[in-house]
Amino acid sequence: MAEMQDTVSVDKRLEAFWPGGRYGLGLVNRPLTCGGSYWSHEGGEAGYITLNGATDDGSRTVTVSMSTSFNDLDETLRQHKASSDLVDHELCDTSSNR
Repeated sequence: MAEMQDTVSVDKRLEAFWPGGRYGLGLVNRPLTCGGSYWSHEGGEAGYITLNGATDDGSRTVTVSMSTSFNDLDETLRQHKASSDLVDHELCDTSSNR
């Protein structure tokens, strides 16, 4: 796990999808708007996209799955940002009792 969490900054192409992201061996570490960061391993295939996240201590996790993906880069970025915002909101929401 330590090696998977030994990260480097993502390249410029991925920065559009993972702003401030760092990549390890299969894991992405992304900053949270409320401070700190979360770990993720996103994925997709033709027709769906799944984003997820877990706090460092594992106390909060979330998965967002969409059954539609776009072939247009601008639409894909818009959809990815909206999904990333949902992940961030859930991981930062301290009022939730999940």
